[in-house]
Amino acid sequence: MAKKHATELLARGRSAFGRIGADQLIVILPYALIAVLFTIFAILHPRFANFRNVTGMLTIASVLLLVAAGETFVILMGSIDLSIGAMLSSSAIMAAYFFPYGGWETVVAAIGLGLVSGLINGCLIVWLRLPSFIITLAMMFAYKGIATALTSGYNIAIRSNQFSAIAHGELIPGVPNIILWALIAFVIFWYVSERTRAGRYIYALGGNEPAVRTMGISANRYRVLAFAMSGLLNGIACVLLSSFLGMAPARLGDRYLFNALIAVVIGGTSIMGGAGGLRRTLIGVLVIVIFDNGAALLGIDSRMQEVAKGVLLIVAVFLTVLSAKRRGKLVLTK
Repeated sequence: MAKKHATELLARGRSAFGRIGADQLIVILPYALIAVLFTIFAILHPRFANFRNVTGMLTIASVLLLVAAGETFVILMGSIDLSIGAMLSSSAIMAAYFFPYGGWETVVAAIGLGLVSGLINGCLIVWLRLPSFIITLAMMFAYKGIATALTSGYNIAIRSNQFSAIAHGELIPGVPNIILWALIAFVIFWYVSERTRAGRYIYALGGNEPAVRTMGISANRYRVLAFAMSGLLNGIACVLLSSFLGMAPARLGDRYLFNALIAVVIGGTSIMGGAGGLRRTLIGVLVIVIFDNGAALLGIDSRMQEVAKGVLLIVAVFLTVLSAKRRGKLVLTK
């Protein structure tokens, strides 16, 4: 009897240790990665830590931050959006195709197309009652098809100094506008996620959807809203990217899906939903950008970079799944 009691106590102790360990690692891991990666790259390459390179990293991070922030809203409620990269390209291309001179019409069209694309994703998921994985995978191919049909795989140039100034101008000396606009948009949507009823309900959907429905809250409404905000952020990112490049990219959006997913999960947002948030995604984005920049400066093969990020993704997902199991939450994407 005493032996059985001791075994139960030991099992409980291990369970508590596992729960605390996984939860703490989820929070600590991204900060540790930033510190370690920045230190290593600064030692190995003399130009890594200079102001010009750091500004360049923040410029690259700006678009990824907005795309990843949009994905965070979706993942927080236990869903996933696989169409974000293709949506980024198709919105930019359609806006540039119909308004090639880069005026305010191009900006409104790009942002509007992103919003509409997100609404379409959310409405299809609600109406058809299919997993978000299936719907957004199908829409990813649809958006790619639109982009290819309009461009035959080529980029569309946007020749406009006014449009270029959106990203390249400097309202704050030394800081490109692309960084400023990205931070403003991020802060606004962070406020929505943390300080508004809509943000709290999206968290609640990922944490305990049956309880949300029991309270009389329309889960479908907030599910569509989350996808709409993802599309809206994607549209803003689309404007900044097109302005920075001076063209609408035909295929550049493809890389943003993988990097955004890694940034969200490495930052500490649980793929099960209900835990994490935009602040953690910001840290995850910095991890990805620092790693990519440092690896490129050191001449590390791009294929090996992808392998390393894949390993990081597996580790981060494992920790979030372990944490969710300890809390008794085993439901994957909805």
